[in-house]
Amino acid sequence: MKTKTLIILIIGVMLASCSATHILTNDNSQQYLPNETKNIEVFSTSKIGREYVIIGDVVSRVEDFNGANASVKYLKKEAAKIGADGIINLRLSIEQGYIGNGVEAKGTAVKYIN
Repeated sequence: MKTKTLIILIIGVMLASCSATHILTNDNSQQYLPNETKNIEVFSTSKIGREYVIIGDVVSRVEDFNGANASVKYLKKEAAKIGADGIINLRLSIEQGYIGNGVEAKGTAVKYIN
Protein backbone atom coordinates (compact mmCIF):
# COMPACT_ATOMS: atom_id res chain seq x y z
CA MET A 1 0.00 0.00 0.00
CA LYS A 2 2.82 2.43 0.88
CA THR A 3 4.58 1.63 -2.39
CA LYS A 4 1.44 2.35 -4.42
CA THR A 5 0.92 5.65 -2.61
CA LEU A 6 4.55 6.62 -3.18
CA ILE A 7 4.31 5.83 -6.91
CA ILE A 8 1.15 7.91 -7.25
CA LEU A 9 2.84 10.80 -5.40
CA ILE A 10 5.91 10.64 -7.66
CA ILE A 11 3.76 10.63 -10.80
CA GLY A 12 1.80 13.60 -9.47
CA VAL A 13 5.00 15.56 -8.83
CA MET A 14 6.29 14.78 -12.31
CA LEU A 15 3.05 15.94 -13.92
CA ALA A 16 3.01 19.12 -11.86
CA SER A 17 6.51 20.06 -13.01
CA CYS A 18 5.60 20.54 -16.66
CA SER A 19 6.31 23.69 -18.62
CA ALA A 20 3.79 26.33 -19.57
CA THR A 21 3.83 28.75 -22.48
CA HIS A 22 1.60 31.64 -23.52
CA ILE A 23 1.34 33.81 -26.61
CA LEU A 24 -0.29 37.24 -26.53
CA THR A 25 -0.53 38.46 -30.11
CA ASN A 26 -1.33 41.95 -31.33
CA ASP A 27 -4.73 42.70 -32.82
CA ASN A 28 -3.34 43.07 -36.33
CA SER A 29 -4.77 40.70 -38.91
CA GLN A 30 -1.38 39.79 -40.37
CA GLN A 31 -0.59 36.09 -40.09
CA TYR A 32 2.88 34.68 -40.74
CA LEU A 33 4.04 31.25 -41.77
CA PRO A 34 5.68 29.24 -38.97
CA ASN A 35 9.44 29.47 -38.67
CA GLU A 36 11.98 26.91 -37.49
CA THR A 37 12.95 27.18 -33.84
CA LYS A 38 16.67 27.09 -34.66
CA ASN A 39 16.27 30.27 -36.76
CA ILE A 40 14.84 32.39 -33.92
CA GLU A 41 17.30 35.00 -32.65
CA VAL A 42 17.01 36.21 -29.05
CA PHE A 43 17.98 39.68 -27.84
CA SER A 44 17.81 41.32 -24.41
CA THR A 45 17.12 44.74 -25.92
CA SER A 46 14.83 46.26 -28.54
CA LYS A 47 17.77 47.83 -30.41
CA ILE A 48 18.88 44.96 -32.64
CA GLY A 49 20.21 46.83 -35.67
CA ARG A 50 17.38 45.97 -38.05
CA GLU A 51 13.78 46.94 -38.64
CA TYR A 52 10.94 44.73 -37.44
CA VAL A 53 7.24 44.58 -36.72
CA ILE A 54 5.93 43.31 -33.42
CA ILE A 55 3.85 40.14 -33.61
CA GLY A 56 3.13 39.77 -29.89
CA ASP A 57 4.44 38.79 -26.48
CA VAL A 58 5.54 35.27 -25.61
CA VAL A 59 5.93 33.81 -22.12
CA SER A 60 7.23 30.44 -20.97
CA ARG A 61 7.78 28.94 -17.54
CA VAL A 62 9.59 25.75 -16.59
CA GLU A 63 10.44 24.24 -13.25
CA ASP A 64 13.80 25.33 -11.80
CA PHE A 65 15.55 22.01 -12.35
CA ASN A 66 15.17 22.56 -16.12
CA GLY A 67 16.84 25.98 -15.90
CA ALA A 68 16.79 29.15 -17.95
CA ASN A 69 17.96 27.43 -21.14
CA ALA A 70 14.86 25.25 -21.18
CA SER A 71 12.61 28.25 -20.61
CA VAL A 72 14.18 30.14 -23.53
CA LYS A 73 13.92 26.99 -25.67
CA TYR A 74 10.14 26.86 -25.09
CA LEU A 75 9.90 30.61 -25.71
CA LYS A 76 11.61 30.19 -29.10
CA LYS A 77 9.33 27.27 -29.95
CA GLU A 78 6.21 29.34 -29.35
CA ALA A 79 7.60 32.34 -31.25
CA ALA A 80 8.41 30.07 -34.21
CA LYS A 81 4.79 28.83 -34.29
CA ILE A 82 3.53 32.36 -34.95
CA GLY A 83 6.17 33.08 -37.60
CA ALA A 84 8.58 35.23 -35.63
CA ASP A 85 12.17 35.77 -36.75
CA GLY A 86 13.35 36.94 -33.38
CA ILE A 87 12.53 37.70 -29.76
CA ILE A 88 13.45 41.08 -28.32
CA ASN A 89 13.48 42.39 -24.75
CA LEU A 90 14.13 38.96 -23.21
CA ARG A 91 13.51 38.96 -19.47
CA LEU A 92 14.23 36.04 -17.16
CA SER A 93 12.89 35.73 -13.63
CA ILE A 94 12.57 33.19 -10.86
CA GLU A 95 8.93 32.45 -10.02
CA GLN A 96 7.46 30.63 -7.03
CA GLY A 97 5.67 27.41 -8.02
CA TYR A 98 3.49 24.84 -6.29
CA ILE A 99 6.33 22.42 -5.69
CA GLY A 100 9.40 24.58 -6.20
CA ASN A 101 10.74 27.57 -8.03
CA GLY A 102 10.54 27.99 -11.79
CA VAL A 103 12.26 30.07 -14.43
CA GLU A 104 10.02 32.36 -16.43
CA ALA A 105 11.12 33.83 -19.76
CA LYS A 106 9.25 36.73 -21.37
CA GLY A 107 9.89 38.49 -24.64
CA THR A 108 8.37 40.17 -27.65
CA ALA A 109 8.13 38.15 -30.86
CA VAL A 110 9.08 40.15 -33.97
CA LYS A 111 9.11 39.69 -37.73
CA TYR A 112 12.01 41.26 -39.61
CA ILE A 113 11.28 43.75 -42.40
CA ASN A 114 13.51 42.99 -45.40
